[in-house]
Amino acid sequence: MTDQQALSLRTKMLGAMVREARMAAGKSIRQSANWLGIGTSTFSSYEHGRKGVSLPELELLAYAYRVPLASFWSSRSEIHDHEPGFNTRQEIALRQRLIGAQLRQRRLEADLTIAALADSVGFPNSRLSDYERGQRPIPLPELEVLADALGHDLTDYLGTEGPVGDWIRLRSLFDSFDDLPQDMQQFVTDPANRPYLRLAMELSRLPGDQLRTVSRTIDEITP
Repeated sequence: MTDQQALSLRTKMLGAMVREARMAAGKSIRQSANWLGIGTSTFSSYEHGRKGVSLPELELLAYAYRVPLASFWSSRSEIHDHEPGFNTRQEIALRQRLIGAQLRQRRLEADLTIAALADSVGFPNSRLSDYERGQRPIPLPELEVLADALGHDLTDYLGTEGPVGDWIRLRSLFDSFDDLPQDMQQFVTDPANRPYLRLAMELSRLPGDQLRTVSRTIDEITP
């Protein structure tokens, strides 16, 4: 399988996941397209794998469908009814510019020219230049390829601010908590243990030398 065939297959798989999430949320193509500020034909092309959905758009769909963003590249899924309460087109445009700036910064850190990076992934120079300037949405499968070429993970480009970023962060915390053993979950959720948890937080902020001093003091007073 060639690189282009693999990219096409990934685009089709992602489109199928978007369609599955939309249908599970009970939303129409028109509703979903309106959230993103795009036409229904464009959204349909996403679902059918004719065009790749970008990461900012995927973040908004995960937020709107109330599913973990990682469900688009894993089997974990959870659906709730929810609609964004903000200007999604502005959110997408802002996120695309930020991702483009991140992409450029990481390319420069890798000491690569646009031409060198574009050649390594098989993209035209002009396309990559548009991506870096935020003038063109980056289909998620292509962002995955670029991130891999630069030695980064796709999650490095996830949003961390605004309503969607807040939700992604909270969702990540929930998933991490869900992965804890049951006895640890019970300990964390028991109000009586909050002083111990706060103490652990304070200790984690101490420099190494102070932490070692505290450890020696505890050893001296412990029978």
